[in-house]
Amino acid sequence: MKEVAKVVPSFKARPEWIPWALRCINEHAGDYRAMEQCIASQWHRVSQRNRSPSVKNSLRAVFGPTLRHLQLVSGEGNGIELLAKGLELLSSYERGGEPAFKKAYGKHLIKLDRDVWANVLDEIRQSQNLVSEGELLARLRGKYLELNIDPDKLRKFLSHLEYAGLVTRNGGRVQLRELLLENLLQKIEVKLSDTDFFNTVHDTYRRLLPRTGGSPYVSIPELRNEVCKVTGMWPTDFDRSLVSMPKETREYIVHLSQPMLRQTGGIRLGDRYVYYIAVFDKGGNK
Repeated sequence: MKEVAKVVPSFKARPEWIPWALRCINEHAGDYRAMEQCIASQWHRVSQRNRSPSVKNSLRAVFGPTLRHLQLVSGEGNGIELLAKGLELLSSYERGGEPAFKKAYGKHLIKLDRDVWANVLDEIRQSQNLVSEGELLARLRGKYLELNIDPDKLRKFLSHLEYAGLVTRNGGRVQLRELLLENLLQKIEVKLSDTDFFNTVHDTYRRLLPRTGGSPYVSIPELRNEVCKVTGMWPTDFDRSLVSMPKETREYIVHLSQPMLRQTGGIRLGDRYVYYIAVFDKGGNK
C-alpha cells in the first residue's frame, strides 16, 4: 500500500544565498520594501544572469517561497519576520561563517526531510547509498500518493543537500555521505521532559498573554515560535509534544480552540483544527 502523500520542496533560491537573505529580512524587519531592495541588491551582485534580477520578484516569487518551504520565515508584507530556526541559522553564519552555516543547515534539512518532506535521504540510503536521479524519482513517485515532483524540482532539492555536504552528485548519480548524516542525526533532537515542556509552554503563554488585548487565547504559531526560541526545539517536535501534553493537571486546564476564520500554522487533532491555546488555573485565574 502506498503511503500518504508528502512533498519534495520547491526551491527557487540557491542554498548559498540563504544567509544574506535571512540577514536582509532580519535587518529590515517591519519594512517590506527595504527587505525586497536589500535582497534584490545582493542577488544582483551574485547573479550570473544577463538581465538584472527583478526587485519585485526577489522576495515575493523567489526568496520568500524558498524560505517558507524551509520554515524559516512567517508573515506577509511588512509583517514578514524570521522564525526561531531562521534566527538560529543566521546566528550560525554570523558566528562561524559558511562552514558553521552549512553544518546547521544540514541538520535543518535532515529534520524537515524526515518530518515534513518525502524523506529523500532515507530513499537514497535504501538504495545502498548510491542511486541515479531517475531511479530516485521513480522510487519517490512509487512510494507516495500524488507526489507533485518533477526532475527539475528534485535536482534543485538535491543541490541543497549537496551544499550541506549530505550527498555528492556525479554523472547523474547521487551518493549519500552516511557518516556525516549519522553524525548530524545524533545532534538534532532536543529532549525535554514532559514537565519541562509543560512549564515552558505555561511560562511562555504567560509572557505572551499581554499581547492579546485581554483575550485568554494565544495563537499556537506565536507560542510555538517563542518556545522553539527558548528551547531550541524543532516546530514538528513542539507540535507532537503539545498534542500529547496533558490537557488537565491538578493546577491547570489547557484549552485548544478552533479559529473563526481560516488560519495557517495551527495543529490538527483528529478531525479538529486548532489554532489558539488558553491555560486556566483551577483557582480561577488565566
